Amino acid sequence: MLASKLVEEKFKLSVASQTSYQNAQRPNVELPLKMPSWIFIFLVFIVLVVYYIIEQMFLRRRRYPPGPRPLPLIGNFHQIDLAYPHRTMMQWKNEYGSIFTVWLPKPIIVLADFDVLKEALIKQGDIFAGRPMSYLYGIFTHHRPDGDGIILSQNEKWVHQRRFALRVFRDFGMGKKLMETKIGYHTDKLIEHIRRQIHKNAIEIMSIHLPIAFCVGNIIQDLVLGMNYEFGDKNFLRFKKLIDSTLADVASVQMLMVDSYPWMRFFLPTYYRYYRNGFALQKFFLEHIDEHEKHVSSDDEEPTDFIDAYIKEMRRRVAYGYYNKISLALNAGDLWTGGMETTVTTLRWAIIYLLHHPNVQERLFKEINSNLGSRKVTWADRSTMHYTMAVISEVQRIINILPWHIPHATTADTTLCGYDIAKGTTIMPQMGVAIHYNNEYFPDGEKFDPERFLNEDRTFRVYEQFHPFGIGKRSCLGEALARMELFIILTTLIQNFKFCPAYGVLPSLQRSPGMASVPKEYICLIKERD
Repeated sequence: MLASKLVEEKFKLSVASQTSYQNAQRPNVELPLKMPSWIFIFLVFIVLVVYYIIEQMFLRRRRYPPGPRPLPLIGNFHQIDLAYPHRTMMQWKNEYGSIFTVWLPKPIIVLADFDVLKEALIKQGDIFAGRPMSYLYGIFTHHRPDGDGIILSQNEKWVHQRRFALRVFRDFGMGKKLMETKIGYHTDKLIEHIRRQIHKNAIEIMSIHLPIAFCVGNIIQDLVLGMNYEFGDKNFLRFKKLIDSTLADVASVQMLMVDSYPWMRFFLPTYYRYYRNGFALQKFFLEHIDEHEKHVSSDDEEPTDFIDAYIKEMRRRVAYGYYNKISLALNAGDLWTGGMETTVTTLRWAIIYLLHHPNVQERLFKEINSNLGSRKVTWADRSTMHYTMAVISEVQRIINILPWHIPHATTADTTLCGYDIAKGTTIMPQMGVAIHYNNEYFPDGEKFDPERFLNEDRTFRVYEQFHPFGIGKRSCLGEALARMELFIILTTLIQNFKFCPAYGVLPSLQRSPGMASVPKEYICLIKERD
């Protein structure tokens, strides 16, 4: 019995020893703990971020011309003066040359030299005439492959829309006596309004912003919508507020981030404001189109405005996809915005610089008085009013009305300045850096000096490089109208009024960030001339 127990104990010890040995010889698969899912997700996120940084900062950058090193997610936004982007771009031009890449946060090739601009926009005009089909631009064009409207379309769609608009403008007297008469009529209304405000309120201090906006707005509305607004009309004020807000938002950091990362729109109030205001503008034009459709006949009766003309064309080409109500609404909006905002802003700046330089204003008045006396100005008078033309050109140069030039895109693979540029690459012509503030053409470019635009014999000097309305196939189609407006309206204002600082305080020369170089709001003292 005792012997049996000893054998049993010996056997158990042998089995235990063998089991212990086997466990020691094989890996213990249960030593590592199970990884929580959140740690796994976090590690995947870190790997993706590291890959993104390497791809963005090293691999992808090799495909583009050199430029400042971007940060992940935000690109070069942290380095740019948003109100004066030309100043930052000028530094980069000095460092990287006349063609360089900026990340906002998508890569954008900047053209910062006049010869480069000519090569791209004129010699290779068709290739560089595209538009980037980005998320931001596609919001209002319903993300159509070739965009829509005049400003944001490309390829055949754009060719048809622009060609039609140019033909209608020509038929309506663009750059001719008929258009001059309309500008003169609305300018007279502007002068009457200012005089009425002075006499009615017995005060000469006021903002010139809205009176100028109503004047210029009614000119383009007459052409596009066939209607006018009375000064102070609430619908016009609401409409202009929508436009001002949209133009300020479209070039904001928030919206450019949304353009690259559409998911961010859910967290940014700026996007919802941009979306809401943009579609409110589109609705405004669609309502006017509906009203026009009720009275536009299909016979040979001549159209009286752009919308009428487009509706007739739309009916004539009913099976042609380029002409439809949404395209018409976008075209009308492009013409209205482009035809009003840049001209109004330029005139507002003109008054500011004349307030800062009373000697220029006095010399301007003397030329106007000696050439015109009390008669009304005509477009033909520009040929003898050299200083007036010089003042207008210097205002256009120094304000650099579109510091964020509407981007172009390449429509095919190409080569520029030795760099291979792929189809669909976003291009930004930087007129401010290339021309307006280029010391080669305009030394001390931040200084306001109309003398730059006068020859030694005091005649108006024309620069080959100066193109305030752009160059190439995407140049402003309303240039003839805008030039006439600027000359007639500014001349008439200075002929009738003297502008002085309100309470002795000069208006700010600071600009508000946005698509256009918009001045801060200001008031001024307006005195009737004898």
